[in-house]
Amino acid sequence: MLVGCTPKQADQIRVDHVPPGIETTPLMGVNTAGGNSTGAPSMAGAAPGMSALPGMAEFTAATPTPKWTPAANWAEVPLTSTRKGSWRAPADAAADQQVEISVTVFQGNLGGLLANVNRWRGKVGLPGDLTDANLADNVKEITLDGRPAEMVSLDGPAGQSLDGVLVIRPDRVWSLLLSGGTDAVKAQRAAFRAFLDSIQWQD
Repeated sequence: MLVGCTPKQADQIRVDHVPPGIETTPLMGVNTAGGNSTGAPSMAGAAPGMSALPGMAEFTAATPTPKWTPAANWAEVPLTSTRKGSWRAPADAAADQQVEISVTVFQGNLGGLLANVNRWRGKVGLPGDLTDANLADNVKEITLDGRPAEMVSLDGPAGQSLDGVLVIRPDRVWSLLLSGGTDAVKAQRAAFRAFLDSIQWQD
């Protein structure tokens, strides 16, 4: 169950409505408040305009950080309250040419796989209309350090892309994201997969 939600609320999270306080990952180069900003989103503290639900930051802090090996050209950036890892890449590129890589852990199920895949599709401009009937056709099953995970690679029609991985456990969900402009994401996909393969869970 999500912190701050009843079991019924957690099971009924809508694709187009992330619960208040749940940190989402804005795509690089997209101004989610409107306009055409190409600057990278602020990474200091919580995501702009958002704050963690009561207990969420404490849950994140208490969850052991996995061991991993980021790519050499990934620049580490300050963590938000629910992130265990955060980078921009390539480190020497202009902000509008960078991708963002994040590792986030949430208590509960975060609405489940279908809701998150549809939300990610919406972020890159694809219809968020998958159902349980066709979800499996759009998701790849992978294994991260012995744990089953689900992965999607999304290329939107307006030049934004996202690779997302969910590792759903009984009491928590790990979300691993690579997002940004399509060309930049494509250039980092191999490095992102190598990063995923390097993960060693500690929880």
